[in-house]
Amino acid sequence: MRFKRQRRFPFKDTSRKRAALRRKQQKDREALPLFAEQIAENQPSEDDEMRHRGQHWDKREASDRAARAAKWRDARQQIEAMSPKERRVLRHAWNCAPYPADPVYLLDFLHSYRIGRFALDSLPFQLTRTDPHGRMLSKRTS
Repeated sequence: MRFKRQRRFPFKDTSRKRAALRRKQQKDREALPLFAEQIAENQPSEDDEMRHRGQHWDKREASDRAARAAKWRDARQQIEAMSPKERRVLRHAWNCAPYPADPVYLLDFLHSYRIGRFALDSLPFQLTRTDPHGRMLSKRTS
């Protein structure tokens, strides 16, 4: 079954992020000029905020990956609950689908089949193998 790996990106503390934080904190202070000193006292330092963002990034990435894996499991369970012919045809159709190899697209594809938008003998696209991005693979010439 077509599958596209989700890339991981580590959190990077950059000068642009720090400049954006300084602008945000400045705007917060300017929004209430009479309380600017109190607001400034409660604002975290750049280092503390970047450390917090880095920790939050790791937790968020883990939860996003877990949610994506749950969607893949859900799609596979739906496929396994079908008849052998449906499984065979829909798996082959998914391998040829012009959609990204993402669980959301697979779940939508299965939903469309379930509600009758298309039948096994009238798929909404040509059965030509595609890459994980949904682009047709070129045929090899020998």
